[in-house]
Amino acid sequence: MRNQYERVNRDLIPKKELRRFVGPSTGHWLGAVAFEWAIIAATMWVCNALPHWWVWAPAVFLIGTRQHALGVLAHDGSHHLVARSLFWNDLLSNYLTAYPMTFTVQGFRSTHMKHHWYLETPADPSKLTIDHHPQEWTFPMSKWKFAGMLLRDLTGLSQKSSASLLKYLWDIPGGIARHIVSIVALHGFFIALCAFTGHVWTYVLLWLLPLFTVAIACYRVRAIAEHSGIGPQEGRYASTSVDSLLATRTTVSSNPLVQFLFAPYNITYHIEHHLYPYVPVFRLRALHRELRDNGEYAEHAHLTRGYRELFRELTTPGGQAGPAQARPGAAPPPVTS
Repeated sequence: MRNQYERVNRDLIPKKELRRFVGPSTGHWLGAVAFEWAIIAATMWVCNALPHWWVWAPAVFLIGTRQHALGVLAHDGSHHLVARSLFWNDLLSNYLTAYPMTFTVQGFRSTHMKHHWYLETPADPSKLTIDHHPQEWTFPMSKWKFAGMLLRDLTGLSQKSSASLLKYLWDIPGGIARHIVSIVALHGFFIALCAFTGHVWTYVLLWLLPLFTVAIACYRVRAIAEHSGIGPQEGRYASTSVDSLLATRTTVSSNPLVQFLFAPYNITYHIEHHLYPYVPVFRLRALHRELRDNGEYAEHAHLTRGYRELFRELTTPGGQAGPAQARPGAAPPPVTS
C-alpha cells in the first residue's frame, strides 16, 4: 500500500507506557474462543433436549450474538494478535473463528488493512458500502427506516445487499482454492455429525440461520457505530488526510448484558483500535482509561454513551453530539508526518 494521503500522527501515550498494551494475547484469545464455543454447544444441547419453538427462537438470537463475538476474535487474528507466529496466528484464527463463519482471516485482512491505511479517504474500501447501498449507509436516517433495516437483517430479507459485499472478503493473496476446500470440509464434517446423531436441523436452524440473520444485524450495528454519523455525511470518504481520532467513534456502554450481547471484548472502543491497531481487543478498555487523561484525546474524541445515545445520533438531523463533529482536516492541525 502506498502512502497516497497525509497521515496524522498523534503521540497520546508515551512509548514506554504503550508497550504494556501491545502484542498478541494468545492465552486470553484461546480462553475467549473456548468460552464462546461452550455457550454455542450448551445452547444447542438445550435446544435438542427441549424441542420447543419458545426455546429455539431465543437460542437463534443468542447463537447469532456469539457468532458475532467469534467474528470479533477473528478480527484480532487479522491484526496478527493471536500468536506471534503468522502460521499459528492464521491457522488458529481460521479454524476456530473464521472458517465456521464461511470467510477467511487472510481475505478479511486484505481488505481491513486497507481500511486502516486509507481511513475515510476515497481509497477506503469501506466506501463500497455507500457506493453499492447508499440508502442503508447514509446518516442520519429516520428512526423507522433504521428499525426496518435491522428488522430485514434479523429476518434474512437483506441477503442481497449483504451478499454483494461478501466477495470483498475473498480477495486472498495466494488464491482461494485451499480455503474453500478447508471450509467445505469443516462444514461437511459438522453436517455429517448432525446427520449421524439425528440432529441435522441443529446445523440449519441453530448455525446457518443465526449466521445469516442475527450475526449480520450485530455486525451492521457495530460497523455503523464505528464511523457513521460523525459530522456531515457529504464529508465521508472525501478526506485527503488520515486521522483516526477524528474519523472514528468509541461507544461506551455500562450495561454488562448489552456489552455481552452486542459489544463483546471491548470491540466498541474503536478510536483506540484505530489509533493503536497492534493492541488486542482484551486491552482496549484499559487503553481507553489511559487515553482519557490526555487533553488532545479529550478534546477531539467522539465518545457516545451507550446505544440509546448512538441511536439518537444516527436518527436525529444535527444530532451528532460530541467534540469530533468535523471530518479529518477540520480541527486544528496536530503534528503530521
